[in-house]
Amino acid sequence: MEPDEIIYLIRVLLGVIVGLVCGGLPLYLPYAIMLGVGVYAISIPLVVVLYGGGGLLSRRTAITSGIGAYAFTWLMVWVLFYNLTISS
Repeated sequence: MEPDEIIYLIRVLLGVIVGLVCGGLPLYLPYAIMLGVGVYAISIPLVVVLYGGGGLLSRRTAITSGIGAYAFTWLMVWVLFYNLTISS
């Protein structure tokens, strides 16, 4: 797999995990947003450690690669899981 594909996969999996946490816990909106942004911020050094050492990845690419996939996955899982827990 290419490094970009692995970065997207990491960010999508993190989005699913954070979406489940935000939907399962009774978090207020600002705290849930801070959690999502914080986890994304933590994923940046993780990506830099995995792929930045060999010159494969610039800092800008580490920050922007997968941001849309993360945000979309996080919000969709959050909304779906929240609605499933409210309806049951």
